[in-house]
Amino acid sequence: MNDRSVKVNIGALAPTPKWSAGARGRFRVREPFSAYFPAGEFADYTSYLNVAGNTIKQERRTRVTLVRRRAAQCSSDHSCAFVVKSERYPFLPRIRTGFRMAKAENEFRSLLYLQQLGVGAVEAVGFGAERTALGFVRSCFVITRYLENSITLADWQQSSDPQKDSSRRRALLKRLGAIFRRLHGARFFLFTVKPKNILLRPAADDECDIYFVDTPYARTLRWWPLSRWAQSRDLGYFFGSFEPDLTDGDLASFYEGYLPDVLGRAADGLRRGISRATRAQQNRTPISRLVHALKRYLRQRSGRSRQAKSNRG
Repeated sequence: MNDRSVKVNIGALAPTPKWSAGARGRFRVREPFSAYFPAGEFADYTSYLNVAGNTIKQERRTRVTLVRRRAAQCSSDHSCAFVVKSERYPFLPRIRTGFRMAKAENEFRSLLYLQQLGVGAVEAVGFGAERTALGFVRSCFVITRYLENSITLADWQQSSDPQKDSSRRRALLKRLGAIFRRLHGARFFLFTVKPKNILLRPAADDECDIYFVDTPYARTLRWWPLSRWAQSRDLGYFFGSFEPDLTDGDLASFYEGYLPDVLGRAADGLRRGISRATRAQQNRTPISRLVHALKRYLRQRSGRSRQAKSNRG
């Protein structure tokens, strides 16, 4: 794996140990957490990839596992919880990974960078990747600290009272607007942030702390035209993922924290551009509907093909 292919501007990241190599892949665990994953028990890449725990998400290619660990040689019964997200790449998706940083490493580095920017994020613990002889990623994993006593923004929104909690929701959106402004001022874009990837944890004064999670595509884009595109893509994806849609008052609260635009656009032009990106995210434009229909058709064809092979087998 080539560290020169970094997608994020990592700055002065906290040092991590040198690569550890197993029979199938290489991995790193940050020094503060090495006692929870001792070399005797986790001597090989596959021990991380197949770690035992409570599976909280299982898909064809992705597995998310909640693991509770006690530090090695620690007499205390206190344990820490970690989330291990592993991903395997079949042949065709694997082709797109050639000589690029694995998603797990990019997520690990971007979480560290978020904290460096003063933005709340789940704590990055470690990552690993397995590559073929030609440099394609066969599998990868990332470990993060589990955030206790937290709830996703999506769940909070579903459980809150639209009338009673409107002022809290708008105050939260204003804070999120200020956070995005800080990120975009650093030319750093998340691309996959949505309500279920934002964690809220109760804090003092009836407020809550905000943490980002799941950032495998985050990166720095300093060239101005790309930054402008990424800004609309970032916020369009964020707004378009809310269910139900944000109201005009909610959007006004967000922009109160976000404006003036750090990339120099006028407020009205910025809102129009992000509104178009939001409609595209929700497949409400002709082009996005066409692309969505094509993707759905290809997925169905692929599913029928796999089913036919399974039946023949």
